[in-house]
Amino acid sequence: MDTTKNILKKYWGFDAFRSSQEDIVNDILKGRDVFALLPTGGGKSLCYQLPGIMMEGVTIVISPLISLMHDQVQQLNEKGIKATSIYSGLSYREIDNTLDNVRFGDYKFLYVSPERIQTKIFIERFKLMNIASIVVDEAHCISQWGHDFRPAYKQINSLREYKPNVSIAAFTATATNQTKNDIIKQLEFKNVAIHEAPFIRENIAYRIFKSEAKISRIIEFCTSVKYSTGIVYCQTRKSVKAMTNILYQEKLSCGAYHGGMSKDEREKSMMSWMKGSTKIMIATNAFGMGIDKPDVRYVIHYEISESIEAYFQEAGRAGRDQKKAIALAFFNEEDLNRLEKNPSIKFPSAEIVKKVYSTICSKFKIAYGSGKDEVHDLELRGLCKATELDAVTIYNSLKLLELNEMVSISDGLYNPARVKIMVEMTTLYDFEVHHEKHKPITQYLIRKLPGVFENYKKIDINQISIFLKESKEGIHKKLNDLQKLGIIDYIPYSKEPSITFLIHRPPNDDFVMHPEIYGKRKRKNINQNKAVQNLITGSDCNSKFVLDYFDQISKDCGNCNHCIHKAKKTEKKLLELCQQKTTVAWLMNLTGMSENSINKFVNAAENEELIEIQGRWIQKKQ
Repeated sequence: MDTTKNILKKYWGFDAFRSSQEDIVNDILKGRDVFALLPTGGGKSLCYQLPGIMMEGVTIVISPLISLMHDQVQQLNEKGIKATSIYSGLSYREIDNTLDNVRFGDYKFLYVSPERIQTKIFIERFKLMNIASIVVDEAHCISQWGHDFRPAYKQINSLREYKPNVSIAAFTATATNQTKNDIIKQLEFKNVAIHEAPFIRENIAYRIFKSEAKISRIIEFCTSVKYSTGIVYCQTRKSVKAMTNILYQEKLSCGAYHGGMSKDEREKSMMSWMKGSTKIMIATNAFGMGIDKPDVRYVIHYEISESIEAYFQEAGRAGRDQKKAIALAFFNEEDLNRLEKNPSIKFPSAEIVKKVYSTICSKFKIAYGSGKDEVHDLELRGLCKATELDAVTIYNSLKLLELNEMVSISDGLYNPARVKIMVEMTTLYDFEVHHEKHKPITQYLIRKLPGVFENYKKIDINQISIFLKESKEGIHKKLNDLQKLGIIDYIPYSKEPSITFLIHRPPNDDFVMHPEIYGKRKRKNINQNKAVQNLITGSDCNSKFVLDYFDQISKDCGNCNHCIHKAKKTEKKLLELCQQKTTVAWLMNLTGMSENSINKFVNAAENEELIEIQGRWIQKKQ
């Protein structure tokens, strides 16, 4: 019989577990409820995937992000482990087919969004499945005190009604004591095994500077370490595009990643970075979840995160190989103003939210008392025009409707066309005899798509068009004809995000927002933004501040900008540091001194002809 270490070696290639992993694995195998707090890079997916492989039955993994589900399923399938997922945007038939496959097809993992587990079709199949365990990923989402609360998570414990003896394991990378206790309470844990790995990442230097020339400082830093791998985080797609253009013009090896790119574009950019062909990834916070690249030497925040939790997760993507790394952040008055205004932007008024909801329902001709489980493509530009609201207001209104458990919004991943043959082989042959013009396309589906009778398969209309020497419009029409005749289920491709209506439309759109959405959640958001403001404007140890925020034992790290500035008389060493070519940004990083102090030194030293300045480079005169 395989042991945990044999499985570890066989599927992950490791000879030993990291800290806490083996204890968590053993507790899940014993059938205990588990709460695991592991920092970013702590290898939490292995903790539930390894026992899931060893246990009889399927492990249900509840995850909030479609992109993360796709990544995890793909990685498991590449290891030869059967895994699949259910998420917003799938048709009813696709969900029905997937659940049947899981029930009868010896699958080991089913990834599902928290909204999906509340549907009748899921609950009925769940009752019939042999469940090994239930895993709650990003478990902080269950708590109103967590940084990304989602009301749908509060329904997870209802699964215990149908499988009272199945254990639940909750994983998160960021949780205060208040959040931890709330998670344990919400999931009704009994005889819970609690595992908390130390948050401290001693190999990461957390350095935060005020700068009136953020772009110049980033160019200087990236140029100084141009052969190292790094990430530059921005808060908006617009900033990602601008920063990518700037660094590209500086002949720095960089790529972009944000939600407005197609899935293929994002995957191409990510793979180039993962393989080392591209050195710098410039991204929104859409980049990073589930991505484990060990040799990231630095993470830069061009625009600071909106919560300590997000900042700590993003910074923690540096130095996963345990070698020294830098988390460098720059801020200015504009960032402080953004943090101040952010809560009012993220929480549009209830009247605006209702206006957005009514407009969407009217657009899709959803009558009062109907619409539950309907899925539609969501074209944001048209919605902005119809409501006369800007895109940010629309987006935040949709997120509030999602939090209010009324709709579910996909994250805009490119969804390729999919097809499944819905009749038996003999019925299809009989159909082809009487519908000769459709035979070429049905034969194409049979021959080119193995398993198309059992599963939904991706199709490329362009390839079919070339192969059958027929126009794309003609192929699309014939697929629609086959759909109407009940021969296939055809789902055309979409690059738009989709909206799933989780409830019937209330009469006169008279609905009430959950108190957590407007009251507690908004106050929580205000406090999160204030905490970030206090971190970046403070003068105490950055690492200690973050650990105190998470109720962890803390002390001065000796490695952040405040600590190294206090510990050394660095002003006297500035000229010595200029023996080799350097920059303002690199001097700030090495000394912990402010941009203003470094600039004063540079101006004075240049006037005294102690240094030479060539472009961005500074060097002591020989």
